[in-house]
Amino acid sequence: MKVNLTKDGDKKEILSKGFLFLIIRLLGLFAGYTFTYLVVKFYGTEVYGLVVLCFSLFVFSGVLGRLGIDVNLVKFYSSPENGSEKGLFFRVVLKSIVVSSIIALALYWSRHLLSEDLFNKPDMEPFLFWLTVSIPFWSLTLVCAGYLRALKMNHWFAFFNNSGRFVLTVIILAVLWSLSDNPLDAIRAHTYGVITLSVLAFALCVKKHGGITLKTQQNTWFFLKESFPMMLSASMIILLGWVDTFVLGIYENQTEIGIYNVALKIATFTSFTLQAINSILAPKLAKSYKEGNTPSFTKLIRFSTKINFFITIAVVALLVLSHHWILSIFGKEFLGGSIILIVLCGGQLVNSFAGSVGVILQMTGKQKVFQNIVLTALFLNIILNFALIPEYGGLGAAIATAASMACRNVLAAGYLKSKMGIVSYYNFK
Repeated sequence: MKVNLTKDGDKKEILSKGFLFLIIRLLGLFAGYTFTYLVVKFYGTEVYGLVVLCFSLFVFSGVLGRLGIDVNLVKFYSSPENGSEKGLFFRVVLKSIVVSSIIALALYWSRHLLSEDLFNKPDMEPFLFWLTVSIPFWSLTLVCAGYLRALKMNHWFAFFNNSGRFVLTVIILAVLWSLSDNPLDAIRAHTYGVITLSVLAFALCVKKHGGITLKTQQNTWFFLKESFPMMLSASMIILLGWVDTFVLGIYENQTEIGIYNVALKIATFTSFTLQAINSILAPKLAKSYKEGNTPSFTKLIRFSTKINFFITIAVVALLVLSHHWILSIFGKEFLGGSIILIVLCGGQLVNSFAGSVGVILQMTGKQKVFQNIVLTALFLNIILNFALIPEYGGLGAAIATAASMACRNVLAAGYLKSKMGIVSYYNFK
């Protein structure tokens, strides 16, 4: 096995760069947990619940604003013939900034409606103002991260897409707290962190291009049209991850939202291996599929699925065995999220078993198929959330999330096997 890994450049790169991605992602996880701990300690669970609700709107708005450009950039720049094309990137960045700014303005104008009428949480309105300021900058950051991912700069992709947001937010929050004791500093720190991150990401992309140019031979509107299904899929995946929090905000108080979110954050730790592998896998799959290199394509999928499956089992076992201690770090009230955490870990196990289904479908030109599968899972998720949350609260949200996650991955793996002859899931043989 050692010899094979040494000789096989693809496997070696997936392991080495994937490990680096994982380390950076763990840094982001630690920063995210630190942010949660500080907000709960400084301002209380209720303020943290308001921040989490704002984050649900923030993440979804950021996906809409980037228009699927980040994923399509991976496909485009993975082809060697497109490596010298510079103007396309800056043109689509400009379009993303315009669209995300319009979305931010729409949310700003609707802030009273959202806080008073939808969530019945008047204290949320000033938090929404700071949320809207950050949206265009977050879209810019994610588009830049997608471009860096296409160039195989996965350490920077990991930092801008995952870790940097909370690393900078925690640092800024500590500074703001030392100057004043205002609950709004929790969301202000996040906004300042996102703005700083976007400046760093864009500066790095400009440096890689050797300057800014809008000259291109490519049709950017066609590029956006091709990106649109990817945006829809990404939007629905984000909704799958946040609709539970959104519905909890309608039926439950801020404390229940905060407890659920902490359990969800801990459970998502199990998906880090898949994220790390996918960050390296996407451009490799796009390249091998386009070249018709079936042996390499199949080998990459089989290897990545096997590695992810066994690591995920180990992580889930660790979380289940130590969940009581982990939750107690944030406070005694968070122990109420024990069953929620276990249910969510079960959903992540199915996710790891199915393999990198989303990446495979999108990198093989089946983004519309993936879009339809995610849409099906989203409908199931919404129905289950509204059916279960009024009766079971956070546990109902966890069941809805785990069930819809399993639905999405099983349907996608089934399509790949039956329609394309691709085995994405872990084969025990």
